[in-house]
Amino acid sequence: MTADAKVPLGIALDQAGLMSVPCAFMRGGTSRGGYFLESDLPADPVARDAFLLAAYGSPHVHQIDGIGGANALTSKAAIVGPSTRSGIDIEYTFCQVSVDRAMVSRGGTCGNMLSAVGPFALLTGLIKAREDETAIRILLTNTDQVVAATVPTISGAPEFQGTCTLPGVSGTGARIRLTFEDCGASMAQSILPTGNPVDVIDIGDRDIAVSFIDAATPFVFVDAASLGASGTELPAEILANETLAGRLERVRGWAATVLGLVPHAAAANEVAPNVPRVMMVAKPADYETANGTKVRAEQVDVCVRQMAMQKPHRAISVTGSVCCAVAAAIAGTVVAEIVSGERSMNEAEQVHLGHPSGTTGVAAHIETASNDAIVASATIDRTARLLMVGQIYAQTARVNDLARTLQS
Repeated sequence: MTADAKVPLGIALDQAGLMSVPCAFMRGGTSRGGYFLESDLPADPVARDAFLLAAYGSPHVHQIDGIGGANALTSKAAIVGPSTRSGIDIEYTFCQVSVDRAMVSRGGTCGNMLSAVGPFALLTGLIKAREDETAIRILLTNTDQVVAATVPTISGAPEFQGTCTLPGVSGTGARIRLTFEDCGASMAQSILPTGNPVDVIDIGDRDIAVSFIDAATPFVFVDAASLGASGTELPAEILANETLAGRLERVRGWAATVLGLVPHAAAANEVAPNVPRVMMVAKPADYETANGTKVRAEQVDVCVRQMAMQKPHRAISVTGSVCCAVAAAIAGTVVAEIVSGERSMNEAEQVHLGHPSGTTGVAAHIETASNDAIVASATIDRTARLLMVGQIYAQTARVNDLARTLQS
């Protein structure tokens, strides 16, 4: 932190009661947030979290005193630094800054924010750009997994212009390719945390079949019909349906008990709000996206509706896309049962996911190793854009207050 830094008017920040940290404000996929060099943030975890909360304006439902956008998708942070591991170029830590709680979660990771990690590393000089495109191997510290990113480059810098489209994002951008290597068991001991491709669980008012898959991030998948839903609902419809939202959270709570994060499902909302995650899936159907675009049943292999921090996702996360594609490739899962009959998903080909903002294609591949363990990998394309570079400011007194709250 640079307490003696000055704003353009020449006012000493320490006298103004402010502290600052260098920050790049970027869009990564369908998410947005601050990107920080690890060396620029406080080394102490409590001080670091307190600064992030203050900088984002949390906890406050509107985050009016910070850069958070009053939505889980825009209240994210990426911390990036060099790696000492062999074969790894940089390390990325994802932080989910809670909107209305004094909490910074590092459970799971965010593949959308990951999309801009490579460009950020090039902009900050952590990685030297190569001609046309630069390959970067990134360690995801939250899940201890490796992603190979291919970033288009031009004149020694990341290229942001291109023809790649991304549902949920206006315009086009340069295609950033992310390959999740051996992405199974990010938090659990196995890609199938219960050992089964499908489990029948009691959520209070009914018994339902679910598939719990841990690939990139642990997700529990449930057939929308078993919850009394169509699987083509828009986020506003899910948000307004308290019965459906409650059932989805109870499914997620069950998965949290399987991971040992909570003693009982009802505690998941408070103790582990970010992971595991839950997703409804349904047979292909015609539907209309949030912006009025028509999606035809023949364009997708499965309709998906993901929850994020107890709110419906406006599109689908990268890790959710990866996990869903892997689930489609494992025989017997609720996802594979929907996709089956269309085509085999046991090859490195794309499965097309229909979500509230459009469609996303993911290439998934699984194989069974000699010890019968499933090895999974997946590739997805994203775009990213640099929005702003500068200093992000927070009130010193507010940071100190938040640090005391976190310590207590």
